[in-house]
Amino acid sequence: MLSRSYELPAGPRVRMRLARRTDLAGFRDLLAQRGVPATDFELERLVRYDPRRRIVICAMAPIRGAETVVGVGAIDLDPTAEPDTIVVDEHLTDGLAMLLADVLVQRARTHARRSA
Repeated sequence: MLSRSYELPAGPRVRMRLARRTDLAGFRDLLAQRGVPATDFELERLVRYDPRRRIVICAMAPIRGAETVVGVGAIDLDPTAEPDTIVVDEHLTDGLAMLLADVLVQRARTHARRSA
C-alpha cells in the first residue's frame, strides 16, 4: 500500500511512504499548523524508529508545486495495535486520517503474519 498514490474524496492525490529523517521539518510544520505541541524528542521519535517494532508513515501531496507533508501516522508492529499517532492537514485532505489509519493497521497486521 505504500507504493501507490491515493485519490481522496476532496483534495489532492496523496502518496504514502515510510518516514525518514529528512521529513523532520515537514512534520514540525504540520504539527505546528494543526496546533499539536511537540518537543524535539517527540519529533525525533517520528523519524528515528526501529522498523522491526514500529512504523511511521508519511503522507505527501503536491502543494503549490512542491511535495509537502500533509499527514503522519505511527503504530507499533503488533497484530492488535491501533495507531497511536495520526495528524493530518484536514483543510487540504478530507478523508486522509481514515486512509492513514487503515494503511497503518494493515501494515502492522501484515508484519505480524510474516513474523509468525
